[in-house]
Amino acid sequence: MIKFSRINDIEEDNQPWILEGFICPWLTVLSGQPKNGKSLLAGHLVTSLIQGKSVLGRPVSEVNHLIAWMGFDGGWKQELRLHWLVKSENRILTYEPIRKINEELWRELAQSLSDQGVTLFVIDHLYGLAGALGLNDAEQFAIIANLIRPIYEEYGIAVLLIAQAGKGQQSRGRAAHSVAIEAEARALIRIYNKGAKGSRNIDLISNTRGEEVLRVTLTNEILEIRESKQSKEVSERESPDLVRRFLGSANTSELKTWTAVGKELANLGFTRNPTAGRSMSTRWRNQGLLKMEGGQICAGDSLMESTNFTVEQINRNAS
Repeated sequence: MIKFSRINDIEEDNQPWILEGFICPWLTVLSGQPKNGKSLLAGHLVTSLIQGKSVLGRPVSEVNHLIAWMGFDGGWKQELRLHWLVKSENRILTYEPIRKINEELWRELAQSLSDQGVTLFVIDHLYGLAGALGLNDAEQFAIIANLIRPIYEEYGIAVLLIAQAGKGQQSRGRAAHSVAIEAEARALIRIYNKGAKGSRNIDLISNTRGEEVLRVTLTNEILEIRESKQSKEVSERESPDLVRRFLGSANTSELKTWTAVGKELANLGFTRNPTAGRSMSTRWRNQGLLKMEGGQICAGDSLMESTNFTVEQINRNAS
């Protein structure tokens, strides 16, 4: 059956990220060259979710997380146990690898994940899952995508897919082979530029949160920030002063939806187009700079904490 809806009938997508800035509620691809720490990083992210602890200053969603992990390398279960037995609090389920391209089997897996109450499914890694399929061929990758897509689209279980990066430092951790691999994801984590004492670069990329480059220390024991650098465009967009200027210039009585905020941002020249404006409004909402209250979008709690103005004053004045 063919289904359609008018754009005005599309509901706002308010699903929180599993781990803010790192793991989205759909498909996240974590890529990097061999031995650059992909599985190690995934382990830190997973155990932080389980323990409810922030990661590099990013909060986790307030859910009692249960993680499922399917590995394809030899000894992956022993490695998982060695590094994460204590920190995982016995909340990681290990699934035997499925090496067949069998939609019925993957549907059975999705149902099992749902029945167990799994909130995040880690696939380590894409090469093992693909088997003899050619990852350079977008049509063959689509076969793999069709296997895992129901897990996050129909069953609402986030998927973290670990993938190998292209050869050479110039790849900057980007997933190798067909661009369809990254195109399928809603969020990308790229790890690269391995240095001394556990130093790495991590790129965080998504449509709604822009791009950020982190320099971290990553070892079996710790994951901590060394340096963070956002693009100038993103930094300016997330400035509280910019939000104040917008609220001072906008026709706030018309700001009934987040889409309307996006359109107004474009009309006032804050963004290139309404789509970019919609992404900006989502970031501001996630930061608490804007909020919906009584059917009206207005100054958020984070914005109020950084100023002495009242909500009414901020919504009236451009200062």
